[in-house]
Amino acid sequence: MPAAPADRPDIDLRRRTVRKHAELILERARWLMPTDRAVIEAVYRDGFSVAHLADLHGSPPRSTRRRVRQTVAAVMSVEFDFVLRHRDTWPPIRRRVATACILQGRAMRDASRHLKLSLHTVRTELGIIRALIESEAPAARRAG
Repeated sequence: MPAAPADRPDIDLRRRTVRKHAELILERARWLMPTDRAVIEAVYRDGFSVAHLADLHGSPPRSTRRRVRQTVAAVMSVEFDFVLRHRDTWPPIRRRVATACILQGRAMRDASRHLKLSLHTVRTELGIIRALIESEAPAARRAG
């Protein structure tokens, strides 16, 4: 029996896993700030290499690679996933803070100005969100 070609997605499980991973990153990228979203889409949807993307923007490849890596890490983080799953059940202010700080990646001060909330409110809501994440973590460990 001849060997199956390695580029068939139904046979090469590694490629399917990588494609699913890329699709998840792209799906979650819709929550990012427009500049970060554009970089992620260029790499994961359009197939640009990081070096080519850095060349187009006139930035060092190392910093562009770091930006892509950090953005992907944020999108795939436990916090990001938790906020996506629970944000619809939260009060409006907590939802807005979670969207600005965790999903969009804004700094607390920037989120405070953008949302027209005090820095104290943003910090308090982020503390509550992080406590909720921590309270879910032990339950997930017990179940797993």
